[in-house]
Amino acid sequence: MNNIKYDAIIIGAGIGGLTTGATLAKAGKKVLVLEQHNIVGGCATVYKRRGSSPDKFVKFEVGLHEMDWADNSVEMKHVIFKKLGLYKKIKLISTPQFVRIKSKGMDLEIPEGHKEAMKALEKQFPSEKAGIRKYFAGLKRMGYMIRRVPYELKFLDFMFYPITTFPMHLYQMFTQKKTSDVMNSLFKNDKLKRVLNANIVYYHDNPYEFGWYYHACAQGAYYNSAKFVRGGSQELSNALADIIKENGGEVKTLADVKKINLKGNKATGVTYVDRKTKEEISVDGKYIVSNASPYNVYNELLPKGFEDKRTVKLNKEVEDSVSLYTVYIIFKEKLSKLYPGNAYSTFMFTEKEFNAPFSEMSKGYKNIPIEERGFVLVDYSTIDSGLTEEDDPRSFGVFTGASFMSDWENLTTEEYKAKKTKLAEDLIDRAEKYYPGIREHIDYYEVATPKTIKRYIKTPSGVAYGYKQNGYLMGTRAPRMSNTVKNLHFTGAWTFPGGGFTGALLGGYLAGKNILFPINWYVPLKTLLCTIVGTSIGTAHLWLPSVLELIGIGSGGH
Repeated sequence: MNNIKYDAIIIGAGIGGLTTGATLAKAGKKVLVLEQHNIVGGCATVYKRRGSSPDKFVKFEVGLHEMDWADNSVEMKHVIFKKLGLYKKIKLISTPQFVRIKSKGMDLEIPEGHKEAMKALEKQFPSEKAGIRKYFAGLKRMGYMIRRVPYELKFLDFMFYPITTFPMHLYQMFTQKKTSDVMNSLFKNDKLKRVLNANIVYYHDNPYEFGWYYHACAQGAYYNSAKFVRGGSQELSNALADIIKENGGEVKTLADVKKINLKGNKATGVTYVDRKTKEEISVDGKYIVSNASPYNVYNELLPKGFEDKRTVKLNKEVEDSVSLYTVYIIFKEKLSKLYPGNAYSTFMFTEKEFNAPFSEMSKGYKNIPIEERGFVLVDYSTIDSGLTEEDDPRSFGVFTGASFMSDWENLTTEEYKAKKTKLAEDLIDRAEKYYPGIREHIDYYEVATPKTIKRYIKTPSGVAYGYKQNGYLMGTRAPRMSNTVKNLHFTGAWTFPGGGFTGALLGGYLAGKNILFPINWYVPLKTLLCTIVGTSIGTAHLWLPSVLELIGIGSGGH
């Protein structure tokens, strides 16, 4: 038994777990992060392949296409990066535009910046000008509404929150608008609705279920700007791990947690297997924070009888989010030189899919054969990605699209390999329509599926985004604290605010702050402080003259 006691033991070194660990370590807490894989990061990792080159390698970016980046006045990630010191450790590269959309009869590039994006959309859909402006106004309002988490609201913001912001939160909660509700209320043109949901695969697979809140928050930020981490998302993961270690914490890889240890209903530590030595080790901690899915925690790491009713309900009633397939490709040359003017992210749709009524999207991607679903080409050669060596003429790119575990189940090993190859070849054929000759420029490729994601990060259905992001604060997120086990917290994609890099970073930061200063104490105390200050200001005419007179400034002073 290892008797070292930690302030927090974090299960899983995904972005959520690492952000929680960095937040706590920077505050002077003794942190231990345990990761079952041989590298940190979860889906925020890179790995290397040489392709046909015997002496050069290309970094394969596993999960990061682009990270939404709102204006700094409302961008919460800016606060996190600044407080943790991430700007000193990583370099963020801006992408050249929002997206490009290709289908038969349409080649639309949407630039970054709300005004520029509006102009491009108004030019393509002139009859929808009024709706487009209302749509972007809605994105802006939502951005303001979520501008800061409670811990980072400035004093005056917090004081006036009940007037300026709380009514907006109540409105979202009670209306529970879906993305389709807003689309259908603002626009008549079905193609425009599809354009505005071209990248829905990054969040969901069905706008008729997808919450407007989530759509607006993410899209509003994306339209402003998007960033890539130079060298790949592994640089971000490594930076967070370094912050933990530089502040006295530990990060152990190949450490597979087998159970959460309890004393009564209180979490007191964990037992893990060191996969390098095969040794079973138990460690004590004041708080246990899980970056693993709540399903894994309650079914695999805790004894029976500790199931959280809300989480059980979530697992029964809310589906896991959409997942992705990814074809990782080394191109013989820089795609941006082979196809001048190529966009960073190009979404390609079949004519059948893109010309179908918007209402068809209510069926979700599961009801569209995988080979007919729209997909995106991310061309990392359009930016200074740092994924290839400086003197390597080759480049890296991916084809990616919606996928589900059901697409890949009940296949033999050979059938699974054959289906992956067929998918890749079909996508190359489809890309040839817009990038003539692209096949002959491919040096090497390999394919990942939801089964790949499950193998590496152990999520139940091979998803990276957690639960489907349907409702606004209405039971579609796991609680950040267990209702059945004291001192057990959750972080990452399965908790509020949700999946993706932004969701994991925010969820991780919130989990750390809630351990440092529980929200159920923080809000009343800050409210009390605001009340005292507000009352003092409001009654200044009664007490200020006496104070001034006392210090010799008022009418009685000489």
